[in-house]
Amino acid sequence: MEEELRATAASLGFQVAAEEVDEYVALLERMEKSLQTVSDMPDYQPTPDHAIYPRSDIHFPTADSNPLAAWAWKFNATSTAPKSDLLKGKTLCLKDNIAVAGVPCLLGTDTFKNWIPNTDATVVTRILDAGGIITGKAVCENLSRGAVSVTAATGPVHNPYAHGYSAGGSSSGTAALVASGATDMGIGCDQGGSIRIPASLCGLYGFKPTVGLVPYTGIASNDACLDFVGPMTTTCLDNAILLEAIAGVDGLDDRQSAGAPFSGQVPHYAQILEETKEDGIKEFKIGILKEGLDLPGINPEVEKKFQDAMDVFRQLGATVEDIHVPIHLQARTIIVVLSKMGNHMGMLGKATGRRQMMLTDLFEKKNLPYTPEALDKMSVMIKEALISGEYAWKHYSTLYPKVVNLMRKLRDDYDKALEQYDVLVMPTTITESNKLPATDASPLEHINASKGKLENTSPFNASGHPALAVPIGLVPSRENPSIDLPTSMQIVGRYWDELTILKIAYAWEREIGNWKEF
Repeated sequence: MEEELRATAASLGFQVAAEEVDEYVALLERMEKSLQTVSDMPDYQPTPDHAIYPRSDIHFPTADSNPLAAWAWKFNATSTAPKSDLLKGKTLCLKDNIAVAGVPCLLGTDTFKNWIPNTDATVVTRILDAGGIITGKAVCENLSRGAVSVTAATGPVHNPYAHGYSAGGSSSGTAALVASGATDMGIGCDQGGSIRIPASLCGLYGFKPTVGLVPYTGIASNDACLDFVGPMTTTCLDNAILLEAIAGVDGLDDRQSAGAPFSGQVPHYAQILEETKEDGIKEFKIGILKEGLDLPGINPEVEKKFQDAMDVFRQLGATVEDIHVPIHLQARTIIVVLSKMGNHMGMLGKATGRRQMMLTDLFEKKNLPYTPEALDKMSVMIKEALISGEYAWKHYSTLYPKVVNLMRKLRDDYDKALEQYDVLVMPTTITESNKLPATDASPLEHINASKGKLENTSPFNASGHPALAVPIGLVPSRENPSIDLPTSMQIVGRYWDELTILKIAYAWEREIGNWKEF
């Protein structure tokens, strides 16, 4: 133990005085006993009732049943005693970082294998309680990092509108399955745009709710302050239905702060949309976020389609005006530092300060610290994040507290704009889907493939505001003009005001009908 003491102290940059070695050894031995005692104790995770929530036909999909390479694992899960019929008869897929007890979870990686969770995520139970039918897990990008659907260990996920094009990420499989009609609805997770980017590229409604509205319990985390889970659907009404089913405090997720409703207090979003649809949106003020358009690399066709969508709001009688939030242009830089430094500690298994249900079985399966073999299998995005995170903590070790403060400034600045307007709008992604880079492309090629995708999505992970991607038409691919690909607008609202966002999106949807023909 004395050798261990000296080595540990040296790693921290100091030496233990010779006359104090014995006493520090005694103290370290006490700690060792405490560590071993806790290590030997049984874990404490919720255990799902398989009689009420049975799952069956668990199998890995065959290639011919998986044309978009979007299914990670297939199974059927239902409830024998649903508490409502909100999702009755609806089939759903789940992003493959969401725990379902007894079903393998791949997390898009082969750096570790054979993780079969012991518990169900809260959203799983809520879907089943609402009468939904879960038919499988959807491929996610490698360890849920990446906005381009090429990094999963099972292979690239293809866009339903064009084989060989990106479905976005990291909820790539969910978007591909829902957009192709393989399931009625899906659940994605979002740490920088991972619901809204694939929704934008695949023509879906993708909602990143207010921070804490939907519990993240039982879902593999990147960084707790950036974690979101939400619905991905083909219609606005379906999005509202699914959001209602999964929202509300669960008593386990420490991300859920004051303002988050309890399950019985969640608004009946879809019912309200139907009851108020004839009221119109004449009373609403919509602010076009100019900094969300004045971005290098924006596709002129995307911008034109977006401005056409704004004209629809004007025709519906809403006030539509430009507004400036200058910090939006710096928001992407702020979240890069926040994400790279925060996620780095989580990747190394060193995240602390949590009061929630932890996926201890996942941490054990990762076999931390990573072996050279595991590191070699990681995607470019993961390797770059590890390198950048380590560099940041080494050379800018006091910067993380500042970026946390700047995250709050982002919220305050957007809130000031939202005092003047009911919602802010901008393109969800400023470019359409691109061809998938080769799996063996260079690091820069991989990273550059996500340009134009995160600029308008990631700021609202940091600020925590609710943001909905809404499909608004098709634009020609700049790489192949004979291919038409979806484009999208993002509607951002005040904290806990998902309903206003949905009302405005629903009015637009009802006015134009089939968005593909807009």
